Amino acid sequence: METYEHLNDNHPTNADERAVMVVRLLDLIERTNAAIDRHTNQDKPDQLAVRQYTELRDEYVQEFADLVQPIGLVVQGPPARQAA
Repeated sequence: METYEHLNDNHPTNADERAVMVVRLLDLIERTNAAIDRHTNQDKPDQLAVRQYTELRDEYVQEFADLVQPIGLVVQGPPARQAA
């Protein structure tokens, strides 16, 4: 009997699964960028929220990079944001 290696490791087993994960991650990155912008553009920018959302976005970008690396794509993240 073959060993089943897809034990909740969050890796797609086919192109359709990869496509669903790509769409999900792009949506999460887009929403997180909007949250960063919202907190950055307040009268008194919330630096803690900006830092936390930036860390979250970086995690999503890394997950996206890991997802597309096996098909030969390299992801470059955004430049570091300047502190307000």
